[in-house]
Amino acid sequence: MDNMQFAYILRELLDSRGISQKWLADEAGSTPATISRYTSGLNQPEINIVTKVARVLGVSLDYLFGLTDSPVVKETVGAELHLLMRCYERADSHDKRTVWTVLERYMTESEKERPFTSSYGREGSPRTG
Repeated sequence: MDNMQFAYILRELLDSRGISQKWLADEAGSTPATISRYTSGLNQPEINIVTKVARVLGVSLDYLFGLTDSPVVKETVGAELHLLMRCYERADSHDKRTVWTVLERYMTESEKERPFTSSYGREGSPRTG
């Protein structure tokens, strides 16, 4: 396994989604120091932690390890949602805020409080930060 490729992909995911290493560590049952060593490429990722990280971030293990360009496990998402997610990943921060402004109309109160913890592995409002 290429530690630097894994580190790069993990850093990109965290940065693009505005996720802190501490939050990811808490959600994945790890420590911020471990996640920091993973994002810097210093440590070989442990499969039990990487599996939890993938689940929290909503991406496949293949994506985290650089084996596919698609972060989504295709069997779990229909073609339309898969396309939307790919387009969203390419959008700039202004357009992402616009998308979330529209989607907020359809969120339940609990989804508005923590919109990313179950589906997208991100805490907080997408329009902050």
